[in-house]
Amino acid sequence: MKTLQHYSLLLIILCSFIFSSTASAQFITIARKIKSMHSGSTDVATVILDAKTFKVYGAVIDTLTTNAKFKISQRDNTRRFVEFTTGTYKVSMQVDSLAVGLSQITVSSAHVDNSAKQTTDIAVDVILTVCRKLGVKCTLDKK
Repeated sequence: MKTLQHYSLLLIILCSFIFSSTASAQFITIARKIKSMHSGSTDVATVILDAKTFKVYGAVIDTLTTNAKFKISQRDNTRRFVEFTTGTYKVSMQVDSLAVGLSQITVSSAHVDNSAKQTTDIAVDVILTVCRKLGVKCTLDKK
């Protein structure tokens, strides 16, 4: 009887391990897809990365400070928030910690009707540049 209990316990632990690693791997696969959305006069792009938040925020700041086309207008390192301009567009970027080693980048930008595609492209380009700096392959979700 004790042997049956030991096998049952072992089977439960093994199943838990298998299902948790499968779910985790699927989440990371989904996580690297950039979601881009239009909402009224605002465009938003987000991505979840399997990287530490301080590294992601550091890559964001590095991206914005090393590229002459971006000008930082507001920066809050404690909240990991930065606002910048590129030409006539004002863009806000926030890096949040979802778990240990898991971060989310959210980029939003207001637009007028004729510039909707332009502001979304800027948001997605910044995220893609940050992903490259981190060595993480991100793709744009075409849905």
